[in-house]
Amino acid sequence: MANMKILATIVASVVLASGTLLANGQAFFVPADKGPVDLVYFARVKNARTGRPIEKPPYVTIVDPYSGIILPFAGDGPGHFRSPDVGAAIKEVTTHPVDTGQLEVVVTASGYHTVKVGHIPRQSKGIIELDVRMEPKTEAPGSLTAVASQAPPPRGTPSPVDSMKPTLYLLAACSGLAAISVAARKAGRLTTTAH
Repeated sequence: MANMKILATIVASVVLASGTLLANGQAFFVPADKGPVDLVYFARVKNARTGRPIEKPPYVTIVDPYSGIILPFAGDGPGHFRSPDVGAAIKEVTTHPVDTGQLEVVVTASGYHTVKVGHIPRQSKGIIELDVRMEPKTEAPGSLTAVASQAPPPRGTPSPVDSMKPTLYLLAACSGLAAISVAARKAGRLTTTAH
């Protein structure tokens, strides 16, 4: 009997401690930690040619030009992402209402062309699904042999660059700036409360 109580306690702790739940093999998020969600975007990113979800995790950047908020984040699984609470982040910086017409959402994934989401729904509250379709980067058939038989390009010719590296650097830089901003804000609050 005591073993059953211990087992039930362990199972309950694991379930309560998990931040995500599983549904049909995909993770979905519990709403914001405290209180209701203000404005959150999610998408099942699909291959534009096949209509099937992409097999790579997407990297997303949401920009609000009015407030200057830049929210870079990685997808939570292959072909799926859920944003942080965009509405709450904007409201933390400004009292101006969220203008979804000005929001920019850019999605990148390894092996796919970068996409700027063209249609963002006007709804400015709640959990909103975006339609994201990415065109795969493809090589022409036989290009591997053609490249091997060609002479090397002349000096000074730029080599092709994968768009994922700059995106990852941008994500890392923005995350570092966000961490510094939070630390500075907390340090400012500590000194004002000490007086």
